[in-house]
Amino acid sequence: MKTKRIQKLTILIFVSYLVVLTVFNCFWPKKTYSENENRYLAEFPSLSPSNVFGGKFDDQFESWFSDHFIGRDLWIELKALSVLSTGTTRNNDVYLAKEHLIRRFQTYNEKILNQNMKSITEFCDSIDHQSNILIVPTAADMEKQVLPAGSWNLDQTALIHDLQDQAGTQKFIDLTSVMDARDDLYFHTDHHWNEKGAYLAYQEICHTVLDKEPESFTYEQVSDHFKGTLYSRSGYFWHDGDPVYRYHHDPEIQVTVQFDDHESDSLYSDQRLEEKDQYMYYLDGNHPYVKIQTDLKNHKKAVIIKDSYAHILVPYLAYEYEQIEMVDLRYYRDPVSELIEPDTDVYFIYSLDNFTEDPYLTFLR
Repeated sequence: MKTKRIQKLTILIFVSYLVVLTVFNCFWPKKTYSENENRYLAEFPSLSPSNVFGGKFDDQFESWFSDHFIGRDLWIELKALSVLSTGTTRNNDVYLAKEHLIRRFQTYNEKILNQNMKSITEFCDSIDHQSNILIVPTAADMEKQVLPAGSWNLDQTALIHDLQDQAGTQKFIDLTSVMDARDDLYFHTDHHWNEKGAYLAYQEICHTVLDKEPESFTYEQVSDHFKGTLYSRSGYFWHDGDPVYRYHHDPEIQVTVQFDDHESDSLYSDQRLEEKDQYMYYLDGNHPYVKIQTDLKNHKKAVIIKDSYAHILVPYLAYEYEQIEMVDLRYYRDPVSELIEPDTDVYFIYSLDNFTEDPYLTFLR
């Protein structure tokens, strides 16, 4: 009898716990956006007959319930801690490497990679114009010395050298030797390189493309709490944020920046510092087309076909060109060839991991 009472009491406590937790969860104040996860949360599903009887309601309700579970961020963080406690060196493909968060890079789409190089070379041959190709390795290879023991990732240096062989008559800017084995070139909570990594690329461009010495810059810290995509993905919510810097040069240039939906007199967007993704501070994030006009009056123009890795680099390049036009082929569908004049410097600037996955270079024309 005593055993049955204990069993009944256990069941009663468990059921009561579920009921109370469900009631509290349903009426707990809801958020529409998760700052830590950097995404919008699921909305409560429609109670329309077609949704309920069509079988969609259950899955949508499960997503909504999961997204709005009481203490969700705490549970995500505890899950990440529990994974690490088992001796696993990563969570959601993100390594915890000393004070760094580094995304694993073990596989790639060879078909897309080769097609992208083919698209670039065929485009440049069609317009009879040499381009400058800059494919940026990721921290998984360049900062491999800080990865946990037993970590394995692709040899990105070898892969980039293979791409260089495919570049043909195009100028390929190889950063692997100048970036290798340094641990200060990428944000610690984000997959992008930081202002130091971008400056190394700017130096290489000055030496190999512009045939000049690079300009010198000073830096003003504008934020100390940038928590990027790897912070959101990993669940390591105890990790400190990164600093974000504005570049200064003596003398400063004056710029007019035309975006697809607004105009600015700065290469930096201060309002983005109030948002989760502070990397958008540089050139206001992703836009189909951006035109930068400077007051240099040197009659030099650059067209940059790029992903977001270019955004933190362009504020350096703005001190070299009277005009820069940036194109993101994920959104831009007009002929890029119409932007290119005989003396234009053409750049393709992509991170290696994105270059192996981005199918939009096929729209290049």
